[in-house]
Amino acid sequence: MEILAYGEDALTLWALTNKLPAILQTLKDSSDPSHCQIFFRPSFGRSGGENSSQFGEFDFMLLAAQNLYLGESKWQRSTEKIQDRILALRSEQLLRHTLFKFYVEEWAFGNYSSWHEFESKAQPKLRQTGIVKPIAPERSLLAANLQTVLGVIKKHYADLPVVKNVLLFLHNDMNIGDIPQKAGRDFEVVSVDYAEAAFENLIRLKV
Repeated sequence: MEILAYGEDALTLWALTNKLPAILQTLKDSSDPSHCQIFFRPSFGRSGGENSSQFGEFDFMLLAAQNLYLGESKWQRSTEKIQDRILALRSEQLLRHTLFKFYVEEWAFGNYSSWHEFESKAQPKLRQTGIVKPIAPERSLLAANLQTVLGVIKKHYADLPVVKNVLLFLHNDMNIGDIPQKAGRDFEVVSVDYAEAAFENLIRLKV
């Protein structure tokens, strides 16, 4: 069956399902693609602000053999500016990556007996990182979503994985000199040309 779609989300799904070996190669990751797991657009609430524990959604998470990649996707029509081949990410995007890494380290591979204990004991540690957002409250939908995703991550890895930030940059017939090489503070940039999937301004997804 062929699905026709358009926009950044469709491009991200196409790249992850059709170009994963090339993405891993660019990341210098020797993981077997068939043994990887992918979360597509995992959401952790849309309400922002320092007083909210919600912190938005990733475009994807890639669980490889040793590394956990937290991913943002941009395509050449995105509004983010590219200057000197550096793509500027928004502050809330950077915060999301820092915050989720904290959850991975403290909850998934920490030593807490319950979310209640985690919420009370991890909050001071989070503030020490400079993040003032509260931990997701016990019995909240956000806490449940986090425990589900973090549970899959914990099951996938025997030990704490190396958490890396990735920007997937999707383009079509773009000059090589215009493709960003850097993004944010520590994002690895992976560029993917989607020309082969383009069809009259749409994207072909085969399932």
